[in-house]
Amino acid sequence: MIETFFCILVGALYLIISLFTADNNSSDDNSQLDQMNDGMGNIIADGEHMSRSEAEDAQARGELYDTYY
Repeated sequence: MIETFFCILVGALYLIISLFTADNNSSDDNSQLDQMNDGMGNIIADGEHMSRSEAEDAQARGELYDTYY
């Protein structure tokens, strides 16, 4: 019975911690895209113009790691 309680407790703590750390990562990702924003909702990265959703997809694939405006 005690083992089940600790298992549930550890699982709940893991879930809470992962929610807080995931939020910080997404805000860092958004700040990179905000810096490359052209002011009209589009992103300019490495001389390429793309929509915000295309830039988010490219960022998720890791293509916007080292970029310049």
